[in-house]
Amino acid sequence: MYTNSMIVSKMQADRHLALVLDRAVAGVRDEVIKQGVNLQDGMTRLAFYASCFTKNYREVCVKQKAEDVRFAENIFGLLDKRDVIQKMIRIYVDLLLQNLTPERLRRIESALVEGGANIVSASWTNQALAAAITTAASYSFGISVSVDRAVLRYSLVAVTLTGWYAYIQKAADAADRIKQQNAIYYQALYAEKLEMLYFLIEPVISRNPSLNRIISSDDEITAAILRIIR
Repeated sequence: MYTNSMIVSKMQADRHLALVLDRAVAGVRDEVIKQGVNLQDGMTRLAFYASCFTKNYREVCVKQKAEDVRFAENIFGLLDKRDVIQKMIRIYVDLLLQNLTPERLRRIESALVEGGANIVSASWTNQALAAAITTAASYSFGISVSVDRAVLRYSLVAVTLTGWYAYIQKAADAADRIKQQNAIYYQALYAEKLEMLYFLIEPVISRNPSLNRIISSDDEITAAILRIIR
């Protein structure tokens, strides 16, 4: 599981280039192309700032400034919050399990175990099951790969201003996507000043459709949980 200090260190260090080369020489060309796209995104974002006094781009400029501020608050918040990845997952799981009866929780836990999930909760309460699921997800291979790829890919260009803005652009794009797809989850992240860090776990959370926590069946909730803990 990733701690906040690990994420901050990876986002700031470009020594991970050696790790990329060591892990997959055959993938270097694709990685270079991705970095070129990231730099282009950063340059585009900077270019919009140059157009701030143009009437047609004024709204875009205001939005970008707000995103920059939120990104800075989210990043600096890493220094104050513990286990930010775990926190974002817990918020998501809490929403999935919100207001479920003990009977439904019992059925979901049994289905999860039958599906191969390695979870054990102390009792059939929302909080107990959510804690067990969050722990399993935080240590899962999927989350590890998601965070690894995100911080590695963008840390390579973050040492420049253009690279830093590439970071912000990717974070803003991911935040916009979750806002459109799952507004309740977005608002919960926003309240905790975490929405601009959602890009770290987006590849895992985005495996799930937007579930209506009021009408979703036990099978749908179970399937959604299994997708984030694998």
